[in-house]
Formats: sequence, structure tokens, C-alpha cells
Amino acid sequence: MNPLLKWLTLRSFRIKREYPSLAFAIAVIGVAVGVSALIIVNAVMTGFQSAIKSRLLSGNADIVVMKRDGAFYNHSYVESKLSKFKHIAGVESFVYVPVMVIGSSSSTAVSASLRGCEPDKEPAVTDIPKRLLLGRWSEFESNENGVVLGRLLAEEVGVTVGDTITVLSPFEVKTPFGLFPKTARFTVSGIFEVGMYQFDSSLILAHMKTVKRKFGFGDAVTGIMVKLTGIEHLDSVKKKIQDFLGDDFMVQDWISLNKNLFSALKLEKLAMFFILTLIVIVASFNISSLLMMNANSKSRDIAILKAMGMKDSVIVKIFLLRGLLIGGLGTLIGEVIGVAVAVAGEKYKLISLPQDVYYIDHLPFLLTPFDCVLIGVTAVLLATMASVYPAKKASKMNIVEVLRREGG
Repeated sequence: MNPLLKWLTLRSFRIKREYPSLAFAIAVIGVAVGVSALIIVNAVMTGFQSAIKSRLLSGNADIVVMKRDGAFYNHSYVESKLSKFKHIAGVESFVYVPVMVIGSSSSTAVSASLRGCEPDKEPAVTDIPKRLLLGRWSEFESNENGVVLGRLLAEEVGVTVGDTITVLSPFEVKTPFGLFPKTARFTVSGIFEVGMYQFDSSLILAHMKTVKRKFGFGDAVTGIMVKLTGIEHLDSVKKKIQDFLGDDFMVQDWISLNKNLFSALKLEKLAMFFILTLIVIVASFNISSLLMMNANSKSRDIAILKAMGMKDSVIVKIFLLRGLLIGGLGTLIGEVIGVAVAVAGEKYKLISLPQDVYYIDHLPFLLTPFDCVLIGVTAVLLATMASVYPAKKASKMNIVEVLRREGG
């Protein structure tokens, strides 16, 4: 940069030589506050969305295949075919039964979801086998009457590994005394925690053969769960499965199963970005006001420079550089503050949340380089644009009028 241009850009930000301009500091702080707020809120929204996704995938498959009429009998054939598809890491049939659970030492019934699984295939489809807090997955595999259940559910019914639970299903059985719900007793082989309230508070896994026998499913299953090698293959694999099975089957992915949740999160993140950008826009008006006052207070100096031959384009460049300086400095400070708060918030889990409301136990922060760069560029551009009008006004100043007024 031209030394004269640099000197003229920095010189006007002093009211007196020994005192920094308070107005300059306020303008920088305004930009810094807006940038830091944008970074923190975007980190929270991105972190919340990422946390929900990871926890949903921990207890669920990427794709779920079900028969539209509900009766899925040829599941073994479909399983063998799907397992050969490219980008598929695991395939597992399952049966689903809504139940009420009663612990061995409690008379309180709690609603839950009983899923009959294939223990040898479950590790390739979900992360539940890796998330056991108590018990071992191998013990569950070897015990056909065993179950593993979520930590919050285990606490609510008052059971631990080795205890017995009784489950009641809505399926009825005829007895001499009338219709009664089917019941079954299981032994707790393990307790898991995936960090998702939906699973930790209501999910029970049992052997599929045992569930089918005790609840009368016969040869039918509820559906097939599919795990992919990478989430980026979701759309292509889903389309291949749908084309292979035809319209008699429903092929749903984890995004469509939670469409409303993720649509709301995406819309909320976008809305918060635009709302908080208003803080930066207000700070930009402050920059514009500062430069306007600067142009008025330094009108005599500008007139003298123009009289000495300085071009209008140079005057414009000086004011644009001043706006860029304020925006750049404020953005830098805001980025540092925002990143520091986001990193500390995630590392120390500063804000806890009720799991039954927000699905997760603490407010997550996730910084992405794209968000940081986008926010920084937006703030600098707004600050620079705010200096355009003062720059043009200063460059069009009438030399004769200014010198006559200042001289008088």
C-alpha cells in the first residue's frame, strides 16, 4: 500500500494525537458483537443438527424397508439380495412390538418399544452393541431369553443386569376368562446409552426368534434395516432398492423418517443467520455515520488535498479503506471471541439441556470453516459497502465552498 494512502487512512481515526477515537472503538465493537453472535449461534445450530443426526444413526439404520400391506414374509430372500448391493455394509431383519414394561421389583408399567433383532447382525447395522454401559453383547447373543434396554428405561422400571422384566403387548390371547394381552418375561443381559432420549428411554432389544415365538409373528417380520458404508450414498442406494423391490415396498431413509425435525432445524438456522446479520447491518450504519462525521470534520483537509491535485478516486479509496479497516478489525475480534466461546462451550459442556425436551443432554457447538469464512466475508463486505456513500460525498466536496467557509 502507498505510504501516503496508509497514513491518511489511519490519521483521521484520532480526535487528538494522544487519544484514540472513541467512535472508532464503538464501530469496531459493534461489528465484533455481530460477528461473534453469528458464529456462536451458527455453531449451536450446526452442532445441534449434527448431534441429533449422530444419535439417530447410533440407534437406527440408514434405510428401513417395509411391505406396504404389513406382511413381510420373503425377508430372507430380500436380505440376501440387498447384502450384495454396492455401498451396503449391513442388513438385518427386525420385528417391532409396542409394549408396556414392568420391572421385577416394581409394579409401575412403562411404555416401550420391543424390537426383535438378530444379535449377530446388529453390530453391522447400529452402534448399540458398542454403547453398552452394563453387560456384554456376547452374553446377550448366547441368551435367547435375554434383552438389552436403554439406561433411562432401566432406571424408570428399576432393573439392572440379571433382573427380570415382564412385557405386555397389545396382541390379545383367548383364555377361558376372556381376552387378555400377551405377556412375556425376559432377563436383562445389558443396558445401553446412545445419548438419544428416544432410544435410551424406550427401546428394548430381544432375539427376533424369541419375540416371534412369544408374540405369534410366525414367519413374518416388520421390515429390514440397511446400513451404508457412507451417508453420501444414501440417495443412490435408496433408489436402487426401490427399483429392485417395486411399489409394494416402502423404502425410507433416516432423513425422511425425521423430515419435520430436520426441516425445522434447517429453517431455524437460516432464520437465525438473517436475524443476527441485522446486528452487523446496524454496526455498518454506525460505520457510515462515523465516516460521514469524519468527512465533515476533515473537510478543510480534504479540500486542501484536492487543491494540491489529489484525485477524487484517491479520496474514495481512503474512505473505503477506513470502512474496510473497521470491518476487518471488528470481524477479526468477533471471530476470535466466537470461536473461543464455541470451543469452550463444547469442551466443557457449559449448558445442560433436559433430554426429554431436546433429545440431547447438553447444548452442542460445532464450528465449520465454511460458516466462519461466510460470516467474516459478509461482515467485511457490509462494512465496506457502508463506507461507499461517505466516500463519494467526500470526493465530490466543493473546494472553493469549503475553503471559503473554513477560512471565514
